[in-house]
Amino acid sequence: MRNLILVCAICAAAMGCKNNGANTGSAKKSETISKTETKKVKDIIVGAERKPTKPDFQVLEMTNKKDVLTVVFQYSGGCEEHDFEAHFAGGWLKSMPPQAVLDFEHLNPNKDACRSIIKDTVHFNLTPLKYPAAEKVVIKYPAGKGIQTMYEYKN
Repeated sequence: MRNLILVCAICAAAMGCKNNGANTGSAKKSETISKTETKKVKDIIVGAERKPTKPDFQVLEMTNKKDVLTVVFQYSGGCEEHDFEAHFAGGWLKSMPPQAVLDFEHLNPNKDACRSIIKDTVHFNLTPLKYPAAEKVVIKYPAGKGIQTMYEYKN
């Protein structure tokens, strides 16, 4: 009987320690912020020359509603705060409709080396990507195969 109780206690402890990234401090904070505050919309940095870097994150999803781009990122961390910036070189690809290519930068200023898998949603203002002679633009992230969204607007 004593062995059965010991085995049950060990199993319960092992199951309670499982961490899929949803129970980290920054993930809890993100959930709390998104539930209590209106979403913060960040500006896209236009015209910045950036050297290509190998991303240490994945873009899982990219959608838009009105003038707001919503991007779901996945990365490794969980012990420190992370952030993302969106960069647009300033030129549209010649196609119908025009295409705007975005590059994302993962900001990890505290060098978080934790290994939880974190999903984070970031919102960006799409108005700088409006092509003057069109009413829609395809927003693409080429490092994520097939990651794109159609941005429709009125001029």
